[in-house]
Amino acid sequence: MSKESIKILLETQTENIVGLEELLRKETDAIASRNAGQIQCAAQEKLDQILKIQQTDKVLASTPSFRELLSDPEIAEKIASIQSAMTQCKALNEENGKALQRAQLSMHKLRNLFQQAIKDHEMTYTNEGVASGRKTLGTNIKA
Repeated sequence: MSKESIKILLETQTENIVGLEELLRKETDAIASRNAGQIQCAAQEKLDQILKIQQTDKVLASTPSFRELLSDPEIAEKIASIQSAMTQCKALNEENGKALQRAQLSMHKLRNLFQQAIKDHEMTYTNEGVASGRKTLGTNIKA
């Protein structure tokens, strides 16, 4: 494979990683807005983009002349730029993961509160068979 072909593959890889960063920011927005549909869609798009990155990386790694061209300053600079962008993507992905964990914990706490509230409002019956309980709280107000 020629030097120009490798440059084209490196440019494709750069575009793939820029696309991944955009998807991660989209995912961040979806997490912040707590839109489950958008989160799921962003996650799938992110996985698809990562597959593209992996495929391009495999093509580059399997090219015999690629190793020889690593000493070329222009190619080394492109690779360093790609690795830096990928590091940023990894950091953003970790932030998104932590935000999702916090959101999941909040939802878990909220679900527990609802379950406790339901339990607190369970209806019971008196000796005479009349329903009573906390479920009627606030429903017998006359004024």
